[in-house]
Amino acid sequence: MFITKNVYQSSGMRSTGLWGANIFLLIDNGVTLVDTGLRGRSANILNEVKRLGYKPSDVAYIIVTHHHSDHIGSLAELKNATGAKVMAHPADAPYIDGTLPQPGPARPRWLGKLLSPLSSMWSTVPAEVDKLLNDGDELPILGGIKILHTPGHTPGSISLLIPQEKLVIVGDLLAHRFRMRMPPGLFTVDVEQGVKSIKKLAGLDFNIIAFGHGAPIVNEAREAVAHFADKIESKAKGR
Repeated sequence: MFITKNVYQSSGMRSTGLWGANIFLLIDNGVTLVDTGLRGRSANILNEVKRLGYKPSDVAYIIVTHHHSDHIGSLAELKNATGAKVMAHPADAPYIDGTLPQPGPARPRWLGKLLSPLSSMWSTVPAEVDKLLNDGDELPILGGIKILHTPGHTPGSISLLIPQEKLVIVGDLLAHRFRMRMPPGLFTVDVEQGVKSIKKLAGLDFNIIAFGHGAPIVNEAREAVAHFADKIESKAKGR
């Protein structure tokens, strides 16, 4: 579905199962992909690109919100098929390009060690990162995309603020299945840091928010995020 006239969301539920991540196509004199879903999703994504009237070669960039396998599973194949430049935060880039292995469950640490023999379940095909994105960087897409470093879920998680669209894409900083919530603690490196990132997000100007998992909120989204930030902060203080 089109969230705005220039931002299209392909739902992870369509072809990657309930737990697949959403993928976004930003339309602006070509196509920019945001995330690539699980393995085996590349053909579906390229079909979506063609259905919107573009060729694979029109995909100029692929922006990665974070390194987890449900967001970069089809990255290497799509990079090869399109020739697109891959962009990600430097803290997550080593997990994307294969310098470091995908870590699997982050909390508690003992569980990650216990499940390490099953690492093939979350391993990914390495893909070169062509451009590193840092907090405050701006990309010349859709009138200017501002990069927000929003760590917590992973060290290099980023969100994309698109002022022209009054929209922010948050990856797995938050999820929205039936209600707004934080991502699973099992795969979140630093929950407290994630809360700080959500509070940072709540101070920005946007009306629409799109998530890696779940439906977008298309009206008064900043207010919803601010309310949620207050809620989780109060809960933390009550412990």
